[in-house]
Amino acid sequence: MRTTFQILDAVADNQPVGLSELARRLDIPKSTVQRSLATLADLGWIRPDGHDGTRWVLGDRVRALSERIDDLGRLREAALPILEHLNRETEETIHLAVPEGNLARLVERQDSQHALRLVKAIGTRTVMHAGAAGKAMLAYLPQREIDSYIAGGLSPVTGHTITDPAKLLEEIQAIRKRGYAIGEEELTEGIVSVAAAVCPGGGRPVASISISGPSTRLKAQQYKTYGKLVSDAALELAASLRN
Repeated sequence: MRTTFQILDAVADNQPVGLSELARRLDIPKSTVQRSLATLADLGWIRPDGHDGTRWVLGDRVRALSERIDDLGRLREAALPILEHLNRETEETIHLAVPEGNLARLVERQDSQHALRLVKAIGTRTVMHAGAAGKAMLAYLPQREIDSYIAGGLSPVTGHTITDPAKLLEEIQAIRKRGYAIGEEELTEGIVSVAAAVCPGGGRPVASISISGPSTRLKAQQYKTYGKLVSDAALELAASLRN
């Protein structure tokens, strides 16, 4: 694996570059370099140079990854003051998550100052059907993608996770109607969350913002208030990303 990454770095530094030159520069047998080049090409990290099929340049996957990193940096920069304000207003933990395939990935968080609070590591990935952050994004995907997600199975994370397809579809309709998602101990026992999707163009979601706290503190009578707060925060972030 390390050798393959060395070869990818060498292609980036010397593109367009051929097999013999790579083997010579890295002091690696040609057969090893050839195998790694084939793997990298199959995965889209490199491609043959358009003018010479024996020389290699970086592929579309590198460019796509670079664009994703730039987009994530812009998202986090725009979101941070909004998350901080929401954190001060609610005194609860605030999460920013993004869709990643069939998962929701945590990319930013503002911690509650309460001793009893949810602490989740940045980079944590969770299934979309469990918890408010994932459901908020799932609800605004095209219906064919929702159907495909459900067809892949709804595994339980806790005893409160929705695993019945019909119930999840009902929940999605409810989220769309009220504008925010509610998760009651679906992802973590004892933790309740309220979340709204961030949809800059009014289309598919690029993120979700959630308010999370222990069920002993975040009660059902607060859902509507927190739902309004998190929906307003999501709209503010969406407007910022459009500018």
